[in-house]
Amino acid sequence: MNETDLAASVERLMTRVDYYLHCELDEEYDHERPDIARRHLEAALRQELLRASAVGLVSAIAGVQPES
Repeated sequence: MNETDLAASVERLMTRVDYYLHCELDEEYDHERPDIARRHLEAALRQELLRASAVGLVSAIAGVQPES
């Protein structure tokens, strides 16, 4: 995973973290219930971890040269 991919991943997660914190802490914010926002945050974390794992797997496979 390169720096650009990592930055994009962190930005996507921070958007979910910000939303969750608004739902949890800001009573005046029109939002979903905190438990729903938490599930969305968990799903986003899982998605980003799976994406990073897939990138790592593809990179590892690409780095393996078949013997001739």
